[in-house]
Amino acid sequence: MGRCSDEPRFVEVEVPINIALIKYWGKRDEMWGTIPQRDNSNNPEISCGIWPASMLLNSRRRQDLILPVNSSLSLNVDAVVARTRVRISPNDSVVINNVVVDLDKSKRFRQCFDFARQLIRKRSNVEKPGEGTEYGFEVSSTTNFPVGAGLASSAAGFAAIAVAIGKLFDLSATEVSTLARMGSGSACRSVFGGLVEWCAGSDPSGADCVARQVLPEKWWPELRAVIVVIDDGEKEVGSSKGMRNTVETSELLKHRAKCIVPERIKRLSAAFEAHDFHEFALITMADSNQLHAICLDTFPPLKYMSDASWVVIRAVNEFNAGSRMRAAYTFDAGPNACIFVENNNVDELLTHLSRYLKLPPEIHFNRESAGDCVPASITPSTPFAVKNVIVSEVGGSPKILSC
Repeated sequence: MGRCSDEPRFVEVEVPINIALIKYWGKRDEMWGTIPQRDNSNNPEISCGIWPASMLLNSRRRQDLILPVNSSLSLNVDAVVARTRVRISPNDSVVINNVVVDLDKSKRFRQCFDFARQLIRKRSNVEKPGEGTEYGFEVSSTTNFPVGAGLASSAAGFAAIAVAIGKLFDLSATEVSTLARMGSGSACRSVFGGLVEWCAGSDPSGADCVARQVLPEKWWPELRAVIVVIDDGEKEVGSSKGMRNTVETSELLKHRAKCIVPERIKRLSAAFEAHDFHEFALITMADSNQLHAICLDTFPPLKYMSDASWVVIRAVNEFNAGSRMRAAYTFDAGPNACIFVENNNVDELLTHLSRYLKLPPEIHFNRESAGDCVPASITPSTPFAVKNVIVSEVGGSPKILSC
C-alpha cells in the first residue's frame, strides 16, 4: 500500500462492511481453551480447522490471535460504510458516531493499536517498545448503519483503521489485513474488493491466517445486495461471546468445519466465477441456514433471527418458486437480512417483499402490484415494519478520501 505524499499526519478512508457467503463462526485458538501443537500441523484434521483433543497442550489461551475454525468467503456491500479518520497523535483515542470509546474497557482497540506499533517498529528495525518513535492513533469514525445489530459493524470499523494506518506507514496488503484481523476477525475481509477468502490456515502463530482476493472487484457487475434492516438495536448476545460458547459446546461446528466448508468454498467460488446465480444462491442460503443451526446447537442456544427474519426467508422462497433461483438470503449473527439478487430482478423483489413486510415509504417499488394475494399461512396478520432497505452494488474496495 503506497504512502501518501509529504509524510501525512492523518488519513481519511471509507471502507464497506462485508457480508459472509460462507460463514465465519468460532475461533480455533479458543477451542477448549488451549493451543494446538505446532509439529502436528500436517494432520489432515488441522487443515480443516479441527484440533483433536489428543493434540492439545495445557497452555494459556491465545484469544488475541483471532484464528477462525474454518475459512470463509465474503463480498463487500458498497453502500454500507464506515468513514474513518486516523491521525498520528501522542495518545490513542477513539470516537465512533460522536461517542467516546473507553479504551481501558476495549481490548480490541488496544490490541489493534499495539499490533500496529509492532509492525511500525519492525519496519523501522526497532526491536523493543520505547525505542525509536512511538506513535499514538486518534481515530474518529462515523457509520451509515446501526452498530451492534448484526451488520458487520466492527468489520468495517477495524478494516478502516487498518487501511488508514497502512496508508500512513506504507504497510503491505497482507500486513493491513492482519492488522484488521487483530481488531475483528471478519474485518480482514473488508480490506479487499471482489470475492474475498479469509483463509483459516493451520499455523498456531496465525502466519498463514490471511485474507486474499479470489476474484476482482467488477467480476459480477450485475450483482446487488438488498439489505433489509429489521432491527437496528444491539444484539442480546454479542458475536464474540456467542462464538466462544459455540466452540465450547457444539459438535455440529466441528463437523461443519471438517466436512462441509472446504467443498462449499470451492463450489461457491466456481459459481461466482461463472456468474451461475442458481448455484450461488443455493450454497449461500444453505450456509446461512447452517450458521443458525449451529447457534441453536450451542448451549445455551443462541437465537439471532427474529420472527420477521423468518418472514423474509419465506418471502424469498416464494420469490424463487420457479425452476431457477433468483434471490439468495443470508443472515449473519442478527435479525437483519442481506438478499443477493441480480440488478434486473431488484424491483420485482422489492415489490414481492412489500406483500410480506411493511417497507419504508421512501423505498420505491411497484405499489399497484404489491397488493396481489399471497398465501395466508406466510403473511402475518400485522406485517412487520422494516426500518430501512438498502440496495447496493457489491465487491467494492476501500477508498482513500484524503491524506
